[in-house]
Amino acid sequence: MVRKVLLGSLAVLLVAAMIVPHGVAAQDNTTPYAWTETQTNLRTGPGTGYPIITTLPIGVQLVIEARNADTSWILLRAENGLRGWGRTRLFRLSGNFQLRALPVSTEIIDRSAVAGAAPPDNVRPPEVSGTAPLDAPFIPKITPSVRAAMRAIVAKGRQMGNNPRVFSKVGDCMTDHPQFLNPFAWGQYNLREYAYLQATIDYFNVKPREDVGSSWDAGSLAAHNGFNSSAVREPQWANPALCQPNESPLKCEYRLNKPAVAVIMFGIADVLVMTPQQFYRFMLNIVNDSLAAGVVPLLSTFPENPSVPQLSRQVNQMVLALARQKNVPVMNFADAVKNLPNGGLEADGIHLSLPPGLATDFSPENLQYGMTVRNLLVLQSLDVIRREILN
Repeated sequence: MVRKVLLGSLAVLLVAAMIVPHGVAAQDNTTPYAWTETQTNLRTGPGTGYPIITTLPIGVQLVIEARNADTSWILLRAENGLRGWGRTRLFRLSGNFQLRALPVSTEIIDRSAVAGAAPPDNVRPPEVSGTAPLDAPFIPKITPSVRAAMRAIVAKGRQMGNNPRVFSKVGDCMTDHPQFLNPFAWGQYNLREYAYLQATIDYFNVKPREDVGSSWDAGSLAAHNGFNSSAVREPQWANPALCQPNESPLKCEYRLNKPAVAVIMFGIADVLVMTPQQFYRFMLNIVNDSLAAGVVPLLSTFPENPSVPQLSRQVNQMVLALARQKNVPVMNFADAVKNLPNGGLEADGIHLSLPPGLATDFSPENLQYGMTVRNLLVLQSLDVIRREILN
């Protein structure tokens, strides 16, 4: 997420996308390079008022083409040709050139020509509060309108070849984690007082395709450390060994695994690099892509980032508003963990806290940790969807 992206975990993804992490690309002594040192937005122009083209993870190498007049912004180019403006202080620069020696540019990038760029600004997000409570139950409430809308999506998905016993994972490092749902596929869990959920574990314990295990432990093309609500729809982050040219990680995942449901959660890193309105637009596109693919999107609020509590609350309000608008199920994970130690997060305020043992052992002690609570709530949510929408 906002940690440094390790070569071992992103090698295939980044090399194939031709956006190369620091230390991989061959360099010369004359080309000025920059490397992202945090999640960083590329924009159409040199200022925060310009629209976002994409959000880059940590460790991406780019070529510097030009600068603005006071060198506070630099015009950058990735090796796949993606171009945009970045704030100079957010990059580490190669030491063999002077910024002032770069040409001055006033170019404004045409965002409409960029695949996977930010959604149109004419989408009007709802007005939300940074202090109002999150008005939603922990587990999705399947109202008559949600049931009717989602059963229609499931029927559409079956006509498209989707498997009602398959789900996909869509998200960031909280989702791309070996303790998130994976142990259910390995028989490494203890349901304790939640034994009724065994039927749902069994229901989804089928192969999405021949070369993977089951939905519980399938490595999702749409979940990765460093992803956010923008990156998951951008073809440059897709795995070229499995995905088609110009296919986003999200659409690639849906095409390959043909799921009926997608477990979707973003936000903990998004709040650091985008506004609530931008987040809403990106999430709206994810939901629309899912519905178009005949996939039921199971949305989720996220544990609120303690460094930006009001902004986190606004973003979570956007999740709930979007779920209401589109009649899709939503689980209120944020409220479920808010009273846990450190709000269900590690000391870094970014990653879910982990119990000493398995996060799929639902003992009272383990349910004091964020990952264990998420595993339980997702399993309970899938159980509700299985019984009230899929069957």
